[in-house]
This record gives sequence, C-alpha cells and structure tokens, in this order.
Amino acid sequence: MTLEESKQLEVKIANNILNNVPFSQVVQILSGEATRRAKEIVDNASEEELNKMKEDFEKAEAEAQAAQNQQQDKIDLPDETAEKKD
Repeated sequence: MTLEESKQLEVKIANNILNNVPFSQVVQILSGEATRRAKEIVDNASEEELNKMKEDFEKAEAEAQAAQNQQQDKIDLPDETAEKKD
C-alpha cells in the first residue's frame, strides 16, 4: 500500500468512526474539553483578568435577561384588533 493510499484509508476510517459515534458521546467529549479549557483559562489568568471576565459575563447575562423580558412583554400585550372588534 502506498503512502497516499494509506492516508486515504485513514480518512475513510476516521469518517466511519465519526459517523458512528453516538451524539451523547460527542456532547460528553465536548463538555470535557470545554471544562478543561475553562480551568486552564482560570488557572492562568490574573486576578484582574478574572474580575474583568466575571463582569463581562454578568453584563451579558443581564442583557440577555432584559431582552428575554422585553420579548415576554411583547407576547403578554393584548391584541388591539381583538379589543376593537368587541
């Protein structure tokens, strides 16, 4: 088998493995990697960087909550056309 044929076979085998991995296992692997990376970031960050990250996350969460509340308010508004028909 040539080197090129061997590489093509590797690609086919890798694709076969990927196509047969259960989705739950993919999520588990990604979750583990995300946790590992997050720990690495926290372990290597200064106190100032950690505080900045915390503030950024709190700001983003507050903005997301405000947007969700605004969307909910739109859903809760009565339909004006229904009131006019009465």
